[in-house]
Amino acid sequence: MEILVSALSTAGITLAAVFVGATAVGFALISRRRRAQSPDAAVDRIQQEASILLVRVDDAVQDAEAELGYAIAQFGEDRTRQFAAALDSARGKLREAFALQHRLDDAYADTVSQRRDWSSRILSLCIAAQQELEQHTHEFDRKRALEQDAPRRLSDIRSSIDATARRHAEAVVVLGTLRRDYAASAIASVTDNLDRALTELAAARSAADAAQSAVDENAGTAADSLRSAEEHSGRADELIDAVGTLRTELERATAAVTRLTESTEQNLAEARGLRDAPPDPDSSSAVAAAISEVEAALSASTGPADPMRQLERLRQANASLDASMAGARNQQRRLDGARTALAGALVQAHSQLSSTRDFIATRRGGVGAAARTRLAEAERKLMLAENEADPVAALDLARNSLTHSRDADALARYDLMHRA
Repeated sequence: MEILVSALSTAGITLAAVFVGATAVGFALISRRRRAQSPDAAVDRIQQEASILLVRVDDAVQDAEAELGYAIAQFGEDRTRQFAAALDSARGKLREAFALQHRLDDAYADTVSQRRDWSSRILSLCIAAQQELEQHTHEFDRKRALEQDAPRRLSDIRSSIDATARRHAEAVVVLGTLRRDYAASAIASVTDNLDRALTELAAARSAADAAQSAVDENAGTAADSLRSAEEHSGRADELIDAVGTLRTELERATAAVTRLTESTEQNLAEARGLRDAPPDPDSSSAVAAAISEVEAALSASTGPADPMRQLERLRQANASLDASMAGARNQQRRLDGARTALAGALVQAHSQLSSTRDFIATRRGGVGAAARTRLAEAERKLMLAENEADPVAALDLARNSLTHSRDADALARYDLMHRA
């Protein structure tokens, strides 16, 4: 009996070995037959690459499913909707890729063209799915890094807010001095800046408090609140900076008024000489009218100071004086006069441009393209004026820059008035 069992066991093992061998031979023959049906080695490589990438993307989708679960738990469904949509899209591409791979693996013979097209399509689908997943995975890695760094950033932002608050207190003193020393028209561009800065600081503190709560509760929303706090604090800084900038520009304009007044009085002496001994009667009449205008501009400095307007009156008066004297002056004198007027014109153009730029920059959300375009043209003309060798041409460019700056200011105020 034992002999019989042993013989049967031996026979079974032998049959199993034969079966395994036959199976291996069969697979080898099938593989050889498939290779024999594939004269294009490039297609074999594409098919192999597609198969490898398909496995990787399948793993990536499964990893992304787990990652989405973690992200929802940390950041909430609202902030993970795009990730979920990308994952659904990747799943759809993966299903299509598997369907094509099934065609390649079934028992039916495929043409070289079919294998190439299907394999290329699998590669394309897998690459697209992989890119979608990587984009959002990296985004959440970045968000996690921001969340981990939130306590340090929060401390920095609170310090920044406190520093801005101190600067606000200093700016209150500066604005009070400007109100005392200058007319309301001279400081109109920053009159409400500090009130608006307080509003921005309050919003920054509120956002910082929200970030603190998110950090304490590990809610995953600290980064958004921190970004909001930084933006509000930054806008408060800009509003406060504009007050200091205007003070500097008004001081420069005041000094320019003094210089232009002195040069204008010198020009008046020459003009009076031309009026009293003109080359012709028409020149005398024109020069006399210009002298009256200049004298009126020089005497119009009473009341609260508005150096910008004073510069404008003097500029216009000097322009009239220069025009009236143009026929009586020789070319060199005309150039000298242009150089004299240019200094004041450049200062005024700079001052007006700076004031308008700050006004638009701190209210840019409500200012349209027309005002911004005029401002850009004013900047361009002023740059050309500063680099122009001919003082007459430079003076014209500086005046054009001033006109464009004023137009930009008027258009910006019009936009803001209609937005309100």
